[in-house]
Amino acid sequence: MEELIPVVNEKDEVVGVESFSKVHKLGLLHRESYVYLINSDNEVLLQKRQSSGFWDHSAAGHFSKDESYIEGAKREFEEELGVKININELKEISYERLNSIKPNKKNKRFVRIYIIKKDISLDDFNVDDKEVKEVRFFNKSQLQKLLQQPNLFTNSSRRIIEKYIFKYLL
Repeated sequence: MEELIPVVNEKDEVVGVESFSKVHKLGLLHRESYVYLINSDNEVLLQKRQSSGFWDHSAAGHFSKDESYIEGAKREFEEELGVKININELKEISYERLNSIKPNKKNKRFVRIYIIKKDISLDDFNVDDKEVKEVRFFNKSQLQKLLQQPNLFTNSSRRIIEKYIFKYLL
């Protein structure tokens, strides 16, 4: 059965639920959370998506109408990366509306972006290999070089890294 996600109005109030595919086919406004893990070496964890091969947020996703943004962020982090975190470790750094329109996908959403500053070894991750192909830490200069090839990133992760995450990497 396909995942049902909440549809929201322009005030980010839930007005119903629809299937994931219908939300993106019709461009219905919905909610997502993005999480970026930053370690004490000032490196950010990115995941390479299994489906596209693009580098993306540390963890991200949609969530049920019964979950808050931060609850969804915590659950997605734990599901995708296989590491338990405390909800109090997540710090919200932005809330905004994003739109990306492609011929086969209309992604209109409200997004809350979180960082978590914590040391987690790559060996501690137990990634969901249905969604995640690889995880890797990048320092600021490595990330700057990699971003010179924008076709290696999802559009949203490239935008968020450039707009927010660089500020947290010394």
